[in-house]
Amino acid sequence: MENSVTGDPSTDPPLLYVVPPTLQLEQACLPGTRQSILAIINDWLNSTDIASSKVLWLADISGSGKSAVARHVGYTATQSNQLLCSFFFKRDIEQQASTSRVISSMSRELARADGPIAAEIAQAVLSTREVRYIEAFHSQITAPLNRHPPERPSLILIDALDESGTPAERAHFLDALVREVPLLPSTVKVMLTSKPAQDIDDALNRLSTVTADDDDELEVYRLTFDVYGQDNRRDLRKYISHCFERIARLKRSNGIPLPTSWPSNQQRQSLVAHANGLFLWVTVAADYVACANDPEQALEELLALQNRPNPEAAIDTLYKHILRSAESNPDFNLPTYHDVLDLVLLAPNPMTVDEISITIRRDAAPTVWCLMPVLSAAPFVRVVHQSFREYIRDSQKCDSRFLISRGTPILDEAEIARSPAQIKPRQNSLGNNTIYPGFPLPCLATVASYPEAEHLAPDVGDQIDPKSISPHPAARGAFGDIWRAKHIDGREIAIKSIRLYGALASIGRHKLQKSSVQELTVWSKLKHPNVLSLLGICVFGGEIGMVSEWMPNGNVTEYVVNHPDTDKLKLNADIAAGLAYLHNAGVGNVVIDADGTARLVDFGLAKLTEETLKFSTTSAQRGTTRWMPHELMNPAEESKAVITFASDIYALGMTFLVVIFNALDAGRN
Repeated sequence: MENSVTGDPSTDPPLLYVVPPTLQLEQACLPGTRQSILAIINDWLNSTDIASSKVLWLADISGSGKSAVARHVGYTATQSNQLLCSFFFKRDIEQQASTSRVISSMSRELARADGPIAAEIAQAVLSTREVRYIEAFHSQITAPLNRHPPERPSLILIDALDESGTPAERAHFLDALVREVPLLPSTVKVMLTSKPAQDIDDALNRLSTVTADDDDELEVYRLTFDVYGQDNRRDLRKYISHCFERIARLKRSNGIPLPTSWPSNQQRQSLVAHANGLFLWVTVAADYVACANDPEQALEELLALQNRPNPEAAIDTLYKHILRSAESNPDFNLPTYHDVLDLVLLAPNPMTVDEISITIRRDAAPTVWCLMPVLSAAPFVRVVHQSFREYIRDSQKCDSRFLISRGTPILDEAEIARSPAQIKPRQNSLGNNTIYPGFPLPCLATVASYPEAEHLAPDVGDQIDPKSISPHPAARGAFGDIWRAKHIDGREIAIKSIRLYGALASIGRHKLQKSSVQELTVWSKLKHPNVLSLLGICVFGGEIGMVSEWMPNGNVTEYVVNHPDTDKLKLNADIAAGLAYLHNAGVGNVVIDADGTARLVDFGLAKLTEETLKFSTTSAQRGTTRWMPHELMNPAEESKAVITFASDIYALGMTFLVVIFNALDAGRN
């Protein structure tokens, strides 16, 4: 059932990483701050006026401090024995990233009160194992609370509702909320926090027209921060003083001398201005300074950033500075950055640095440490805030070299190393990963989901043995990844998928998919003994996969090094014959089949004019620079630089040199 929920508090394991607010005091509001808004919430919660709002919605921009307020309210309500139940959504934690477990989690908390309500909830859960959200909410929360109402005002707290998936995914839960909240006892209040979201706003507007007894309208108390107000500026100054006093103590204890009044009053005022009302900006900036070897210089770098016109622009500017600063660190590795962030953003649950290193097959720690202001790693590596996740996925904001695609062929269904204690192993209908048992391989799907490609080549997805797919790319080119697999008849095959992250991510998914179709259009028409043949297509990891024979001897540079006695004249003749049929740029695109024949490959991300079979360049991609003539490498020539017959002859000559002299160094000389 599409809109059903399941869960049994007596048998289901505890939710992962759900920490009661009582244990999160250190993450709540700094004493002496947020006093006005906390007083408003306290008055609302404790009001016994039957006409007062039953629902309070705290909605404001990302990084304004909503979750800190929610945790603080949860803590104080727990201390006063007024917290009935709570749920804190977390986009990067599987069981806190959707609404499917909210009702079972909250009913479990209610049942901890013991007595008659606990027994009633347990019975309700047993009788509603798989029902709609409305029925589950009513039987597990509304009905038990009505039969055993709290004597004093009590709270149901739901934080970060906007992190509960897409509007479509949370629609059924919002419907249940609108239906059931008016039926709750008058002593039960509901507090929600989120970023402004149209679907949440629409649901709460509907709630305002629903009544429990058709006499009184149920209003929603809508609350927001005044980020530019005097109270917020005063709180920011207190928070800045708190953060930087801790940094100063830490640095001095490590033998780093700092001025007595550091930061100066003028610097603190400048920090307030740079923060644009965001507590998040101060948190990230303070972490950046704390991680620096020279905290005074790091602070001056931040204060030298241009003041931005709004909070969102301010935090984006800070993220840009931190990434550029990390890149300047000799320990930082850009490919590792992409692999780490791919995992952090797409993994169902947070991973440790060691688990990430195992998964990407290299040491992730140095790069993670360079990113500490925007990543936390104690013990799990997580983004410091969801706004950073959004920043590095936004091509309009993030530098292209740091851009992370919203989905990649590698990781959409990637196998991920995770501790067995963290989560039950997932079953995979395609077979188990041989490196990380129990976790799924990249998946195959029907080509029908790409109708523009469906008729260009045969769909061979059902002819690929899914258990044979390599757990990682067997080769990586400038534009795509090659995965090794087997045909069901036993032949080894290669699946090529375009890499939708890194530099190519700035081009955009639609353009890259269009390039895939263009490559298919060209490749499907090419038939020559020295050109690699296209066997068919599949949908792989959510993207178009191009299937060809597996070339066991690798590319030509590897082959001539591993086989120094090979007939080099024959190889060069094969390459020239292929080039006579198809102009190509780059020796890296020459592969060697099992019998030692050279074949040309890679016909995409360049435009082929069918009438002449000549390639023209685009600004987003080039071949291997070592084989390019000067005009193709010189940025000043970019507007008029095209791959021509002459440039192909140049590349062919460089290829001949490499084949004859057995080394890439020949290309330099």
